[in-house]
Amino acid sequence: MFNRNGTRIACTVLPLAAAWLALAGCAIGPDGQAADPSVAGEHRITVSMYDRGNIPEEMGTPTQNMWVDWVRDNSGIDVEYVAIPRGESVPKFNILLASNEAPDLITEYDSEFIHKLYNQKQIMPIDELIETYSTEYKQVLEKFPILKKLSTQPDGHMYAVGRVQGYFPFTYLFIREDWLDKLELDAPRTTEELLRIAIAFAKQDPDGNGLDDTQGINMSGFAPDVINSMFQNTSWVLEDGEIVRDWERAQAALQFKKALFDADAIDRDYLTDKNGRKAEQDFLKGKIGLYAFAGNAKEIYDAYARLRSNVPEAVIAPIALPASPFGQFSAQFNPPFQLSGVINAKANDPVSVIRYIDFMSKETTEATFKYGLEGVHYRLDNGVPVTIDKDKYDKEVSWLGDFRTIGPQYHTTEFEKYKQDLDLNKPFDREVDDLLNEALGLYISPERPYAGFTLDRYMPALPNEIEFIDSNAERAILDIWNRAILGGEAYSAEQAVQDARKAWEDGDGAQVEQWYRDWYKENKDKWVFTEDLYDVRIRSEFGK
Repeated sequence: MFNRNGTRIACTVLPLAAAWLALAGCAIGPDGQAADPSVAGEHRITVSMYDRGNIPEEMGTPTQNMWVDWVRDNSGIDVEYVAIPRGESVPKFNILLASNEAPDLITEYDSEFIHKLYNQKQIMPIDELIETYSTEYKQVLEKFPILKKLSTQPDGHMYAVGRVQGYFPFTYLFIREDWLDKLELDAPRTTEELLRIAIAFAKQDPDGNGLDDTQGINMSGFAPDVINSMFQNTSWVLEDGEIVRDWERAQAALQFKKALFDADAIDRDYLTDKNGRKAEQDFLKGKIGLYAFAGNAKEIYDAYARLRSNVPEAVIAPIALPASPFGQFSAQFNPPFQLSGVINAKANDPVSVIRYIDFMSKETTEATFKYGLEGVHYRLDNGVPVTIDKDKYDKEVSWLGDFRTIGPQYHTTEFEKYKQDLDLNKPFDREVDDLLNEALGLYISPERPYAGFTLDRYMPALPNEIEFIDSNAERAILDIWNRAILGGEAYSAEQAVQDARKAWEDGDGAQVEQWYRDWYKENKDKWVFTEDLYDVRIRSEFGK
């Protein structure tokens, strides 16, 4: 039990309850009943906040700015934010946890890290806290049971909070429509057609400059994920009621990549482009005909604007991933339900953390961090928020994404909010709006589901010893795939798969396979699988 302040005080408890209350704390009144939760006190908690380096200097810092003050003033909670470098969040959290300086509420999107904290007993179960002290977040769980499934660990208790984002794309495949027109080609519908078009883009001078300087498709960055998705090459597939390690799809995807390389349709030095930046620059310079991209709507707008600035005649469009012999699929999309926070097992005031979670889960809070303040950043036009001054909005509101880590964030998605701010009187903005609408229909569709049995973010967490085996074997296999792509006729896809299977077997991959078989047998009725994400009831909640 807790009092409203969540203050930990010495107490005596029955043996059966001791384990839980030792972790969570309790407050007993003089009559042996729970202490009055209305006793006033300091609601002081610490909460992590990503430092992305994206806040205008005049607005302050991630931990000191006008919106931090707004949270304190409107929630009644004395929250202190702890800055966490976005690109180094997990190492930073590990350091803080080791030194007993981690914040009370750890906000983090890395579900694998969250599972590790559970295994290390560094976070507390939150079922009883939510049941007793939550109103807003409890309603979110009741409305979206999937979020509760994702939050529940093997011991049957919830250990994480999350957010509901709704549906919008994350990974895209863009094609240069002006190149298709120039070469009198149609957009590819199958992987065979895609291969032919990529080769044509590389060999038939689609930019008309008389030079051999164009590429069919990028092979660094997100392209491998997109190509693998076309062939449903996600390593693990559901077959005959079991999860099995797949090799047939791996061979087909590898053969496709080898064909691109052998035809000189890609950058032959793509392996040196570790982060995909060179491919990005090649695309922006107008030198790539098919571009696999991952990012948000603003990043698409900015990239297209830069491409158009460099190549005024360039026209791009999203296309559905072409069908392969294994079906037609989509690449990763933004997880509609996402784990995003855990309560430190050593938090002094967990009840106030729940109160903070409830405040951040209010629809009014969601609207504020999405639109800003009414009369200051937006006005209502027939009930629809309309940005008053885009420059002011960009400076004061546009960077508030990390205040939207908890609860319902789907009433207007990030995707839709960005589209709302486009000026449809401008031809380019109207073109981008059409592009985004088309992409939404292409990539969020049960007719072309995500290729994996579940989203990457929802994959079960492997125990440390199994993860060690899996990681070592996968590194060896990736090296074989790369050598096969570069090896030409001297190293066939068939031989590469044989070598990969041997590396898997020699690396004790059978233990990983057995773990997945056992996990699926125990969890097939209580986990979130790809088919669940296309449930019409969920889609209707999101208006999609």
